[in-house]
Amino acid sequence: MPVRLTAVVAIVLSIYMLPAASQENCTPGDPGCASRANPMQNPFYLFPWMAKTAPSISSGINVQGLSTEWMNMQWMMMMANHFMNSPIDEATRFNILDAMLRAANTQMLEGMLGGSNQARMWIPSQNRRDVPANTVSDSISDEAKRNLYQSMMMFSPLSLRDMISIMADKMPVAEDVSFDDAVESMRLRANEINFKFVGHSPLWKDITAITGEETPRVEIFNFCDAMVARKVLDYAPEFIVFIPCRIALLEDAEGQLWVMTLDWDVNWLNLAQNPNSVLDKELREEAIRIREGMRYIMEGAATGDF
Repeated sequence: MPVRLTAVVAIVLSIYMLPAASQENCTPGDPGCASRANPMQNPFYLFPWMAKTAPSISSGINVQGLSTEWMNMQWMMMMANHFMNSPIDEATRFNILDAMLRAANTQMLEGMLGGSNQARMWIPSQNRRDVPANTVSDSISDEAKRNLYQSMMMFSPLSLRDMISIMADKMPVAEDVSFDDAVESMRLRANEINFKFVGHSPLWKDITAITGEETPRVEIFNFCDAMVARKVLDYAPEFIVFIPCRIALLEDAEGQLWVMTLDWDVNWLNLAQNPNSVLDKELREEAIRIREGMRYIMEGAATGDF
């Protein structure tokens, strides 16, 4: 959902927020007119990070009165063009999608929306609700849920594989690290940061036992911080479907080992317009700590570093 929303925002911006004429042109007879370059003729205006590497170019940009925000907008517009003018197969390649989403300037969008977590009239949102801790929320019927997700998928240019890939935090394991060494590194690092190891599923052994055929090795490891789990469940009992935290170690079709987990970053909520999506300071800090801990454990598996 965050990916689709960002893509839509970038496309809308590219359509409705055209650069000011005064920034691209100058009035004939203006003494400074001859010295002003058309930004669209200079690739450095479209690649702000390149301009930052060359002070002389940056100073030239400042002299001409072109803001970083305006340059970022040009880059966002150019990337959004992939969705409007290119075959969708090309536009949704991950290198293109990655570049476009990196170009999305969320600080600029935050300014347009009036600041983080502040709803505007044109973005309908709930009022703040005070919900007792550990209270199960109402839900919708299977039929309504099916219609909701079918509608979302109807407008998504991404495949199911794409969306699952985006939701996964994954990293390859170094070639000189064996499966068993990666497992040992995970266990040691988890113990180091007080993540309790609470379960293990050697899935590949079960598949082999049932089918009688060899299968690529895949195992799932469960870790938990009980006190953080309690705080998360007080916020939303439904979060139990994600607990405990799972890290998988698997072998792909090429024999490459991968370590993966479900990616969840509370920073995604920074621009949430619904006031009920704002986490209190303590829960937010704990969520960040858990995510950083999971990354630390995964990095141990990927490098074999104890």
